[in-house]
Amino acid sequence: MKYFNYKQYNLKDLIAYKEKTKLSVSLCLPIYNEAKTIAKTIQVVKKCGNLIDEIIAIDSGSSDGSIEICKKLNIKTITDKQSAKDINVSLQSGKGWNLWASLYYLNTDIIFWIDTDIQNIGEQFIIGVVGPMIMDKKINFVKGYYHRPKNDARVTEIMVRPFINLIFPELIDFIQPLSGEYGGRKKFLEKIDFYSGYSVEMATLLQAVFNLKNTEIGQVYLGKRIHALQSVISLGKMSSNILHTLLRIAKDKKRIKIDVN
Repeated sequence: MKYFNYKQYNLKDLIAYKEKTKLSVSLCLPIYNEAKTIAKTIQVVKKCGNLIDEIIAIDSGSSDGSIEICKKLNIKTITDKQSAKDINVSLQSGKGWNLWASLYYLNTDIIFWIDTDIQNIGEQFIIGVVGPMIMDKKINFVKGYYHRPKNDARVTEIMVRPFINLIFPELIDFIQPLSGEYGGRKKFLEKIDFYSGYSVEMATLLQAVFNLKNTEIGQVYLGKRIHALQSVISLGKMSSNILHTLLRIAKDKKRIKIDVN
């Protein structure tokens, strides 16, 4: 795996090299009740100018005005229900669906995603994720990591990291396996499965490790990341979803023997 730092990249230089190599880049913003932060996120994204050729938002049924904010800021916004109709498949609601559906709408060489609940969103979250793939043609998948406040990353440290240390040691070097800031080349992303709900990050990372060479994967430092902490009840639901997926993949890879529906 190759390591990168957002400080390696300059917006102007990235745009120039992207245009020189004729690469195309797109971004999908997965949304669910992010009215407090989505406007600032979009403003930061737009400041990146020609670095991003296409921007869409896919919503999971927000009720707080998130969709209206996106449309007001001229972002193409699609509901999960509409995407199911467009793709002509049964809806599987959740973040994993939104990321998977984005591949239907975005037709660029590189596709990436960033969470829309980041309170200190800045340019580094954009250039950090796409920079390695623009500047290094061998990189097919990039995962972001960052410095998090104390008491954050509770699901990662209590449940995910112990599990992967025991069952999937290939992932030990990934600092934030549940990071929502990541992306890849479309030719790779079209070949993998997108799991529903919160487990999409974990499942996508596992598939990248299983299907790509070490030299094709990048991990990039994005600085400090701050977001609103979820309740213990919400984290419990998240953990259950992620654990179910981890167990299922572990069984499929013959790492453990267990009955998983």
